Amino acid sequence: MVMRLDLEFPRPLARVDKLRVLLAAATLAKCQRVRFARGDYAAVVFGEALSMRRLGEALAEQGFAEVGMRTSLDEDEDQRADDPAGEERVRAIGR
Repeated sequence: MVMRLDLEFPRPLARVDKLRVLLAAATLAKCQRVRFARGDYAAVVFGEALSMRRLGEALAEQGFAEVGMRTSLDEDEDQRADDPAGEERVRAIGR
């Protein structure tokens, strides 16, 4: 299931910050695309059943503690997206 996560940052992202967001998202196999919006105050992440918790952890590792997030999944689907049921895919960095 394809979903969308909307991220909101407290200040506009500098070029280095945008790179750190891209690196955080690239570490997640379920992430497919990241787009920046609204003068770099926001980002939209598209993926396959990507949960807010996993993306939040990846962003926190890159130093983004205060990020507002909304998902297109309902609460139950968001929690199920974290279940490692089935085989987990691995994607090489840079893909």
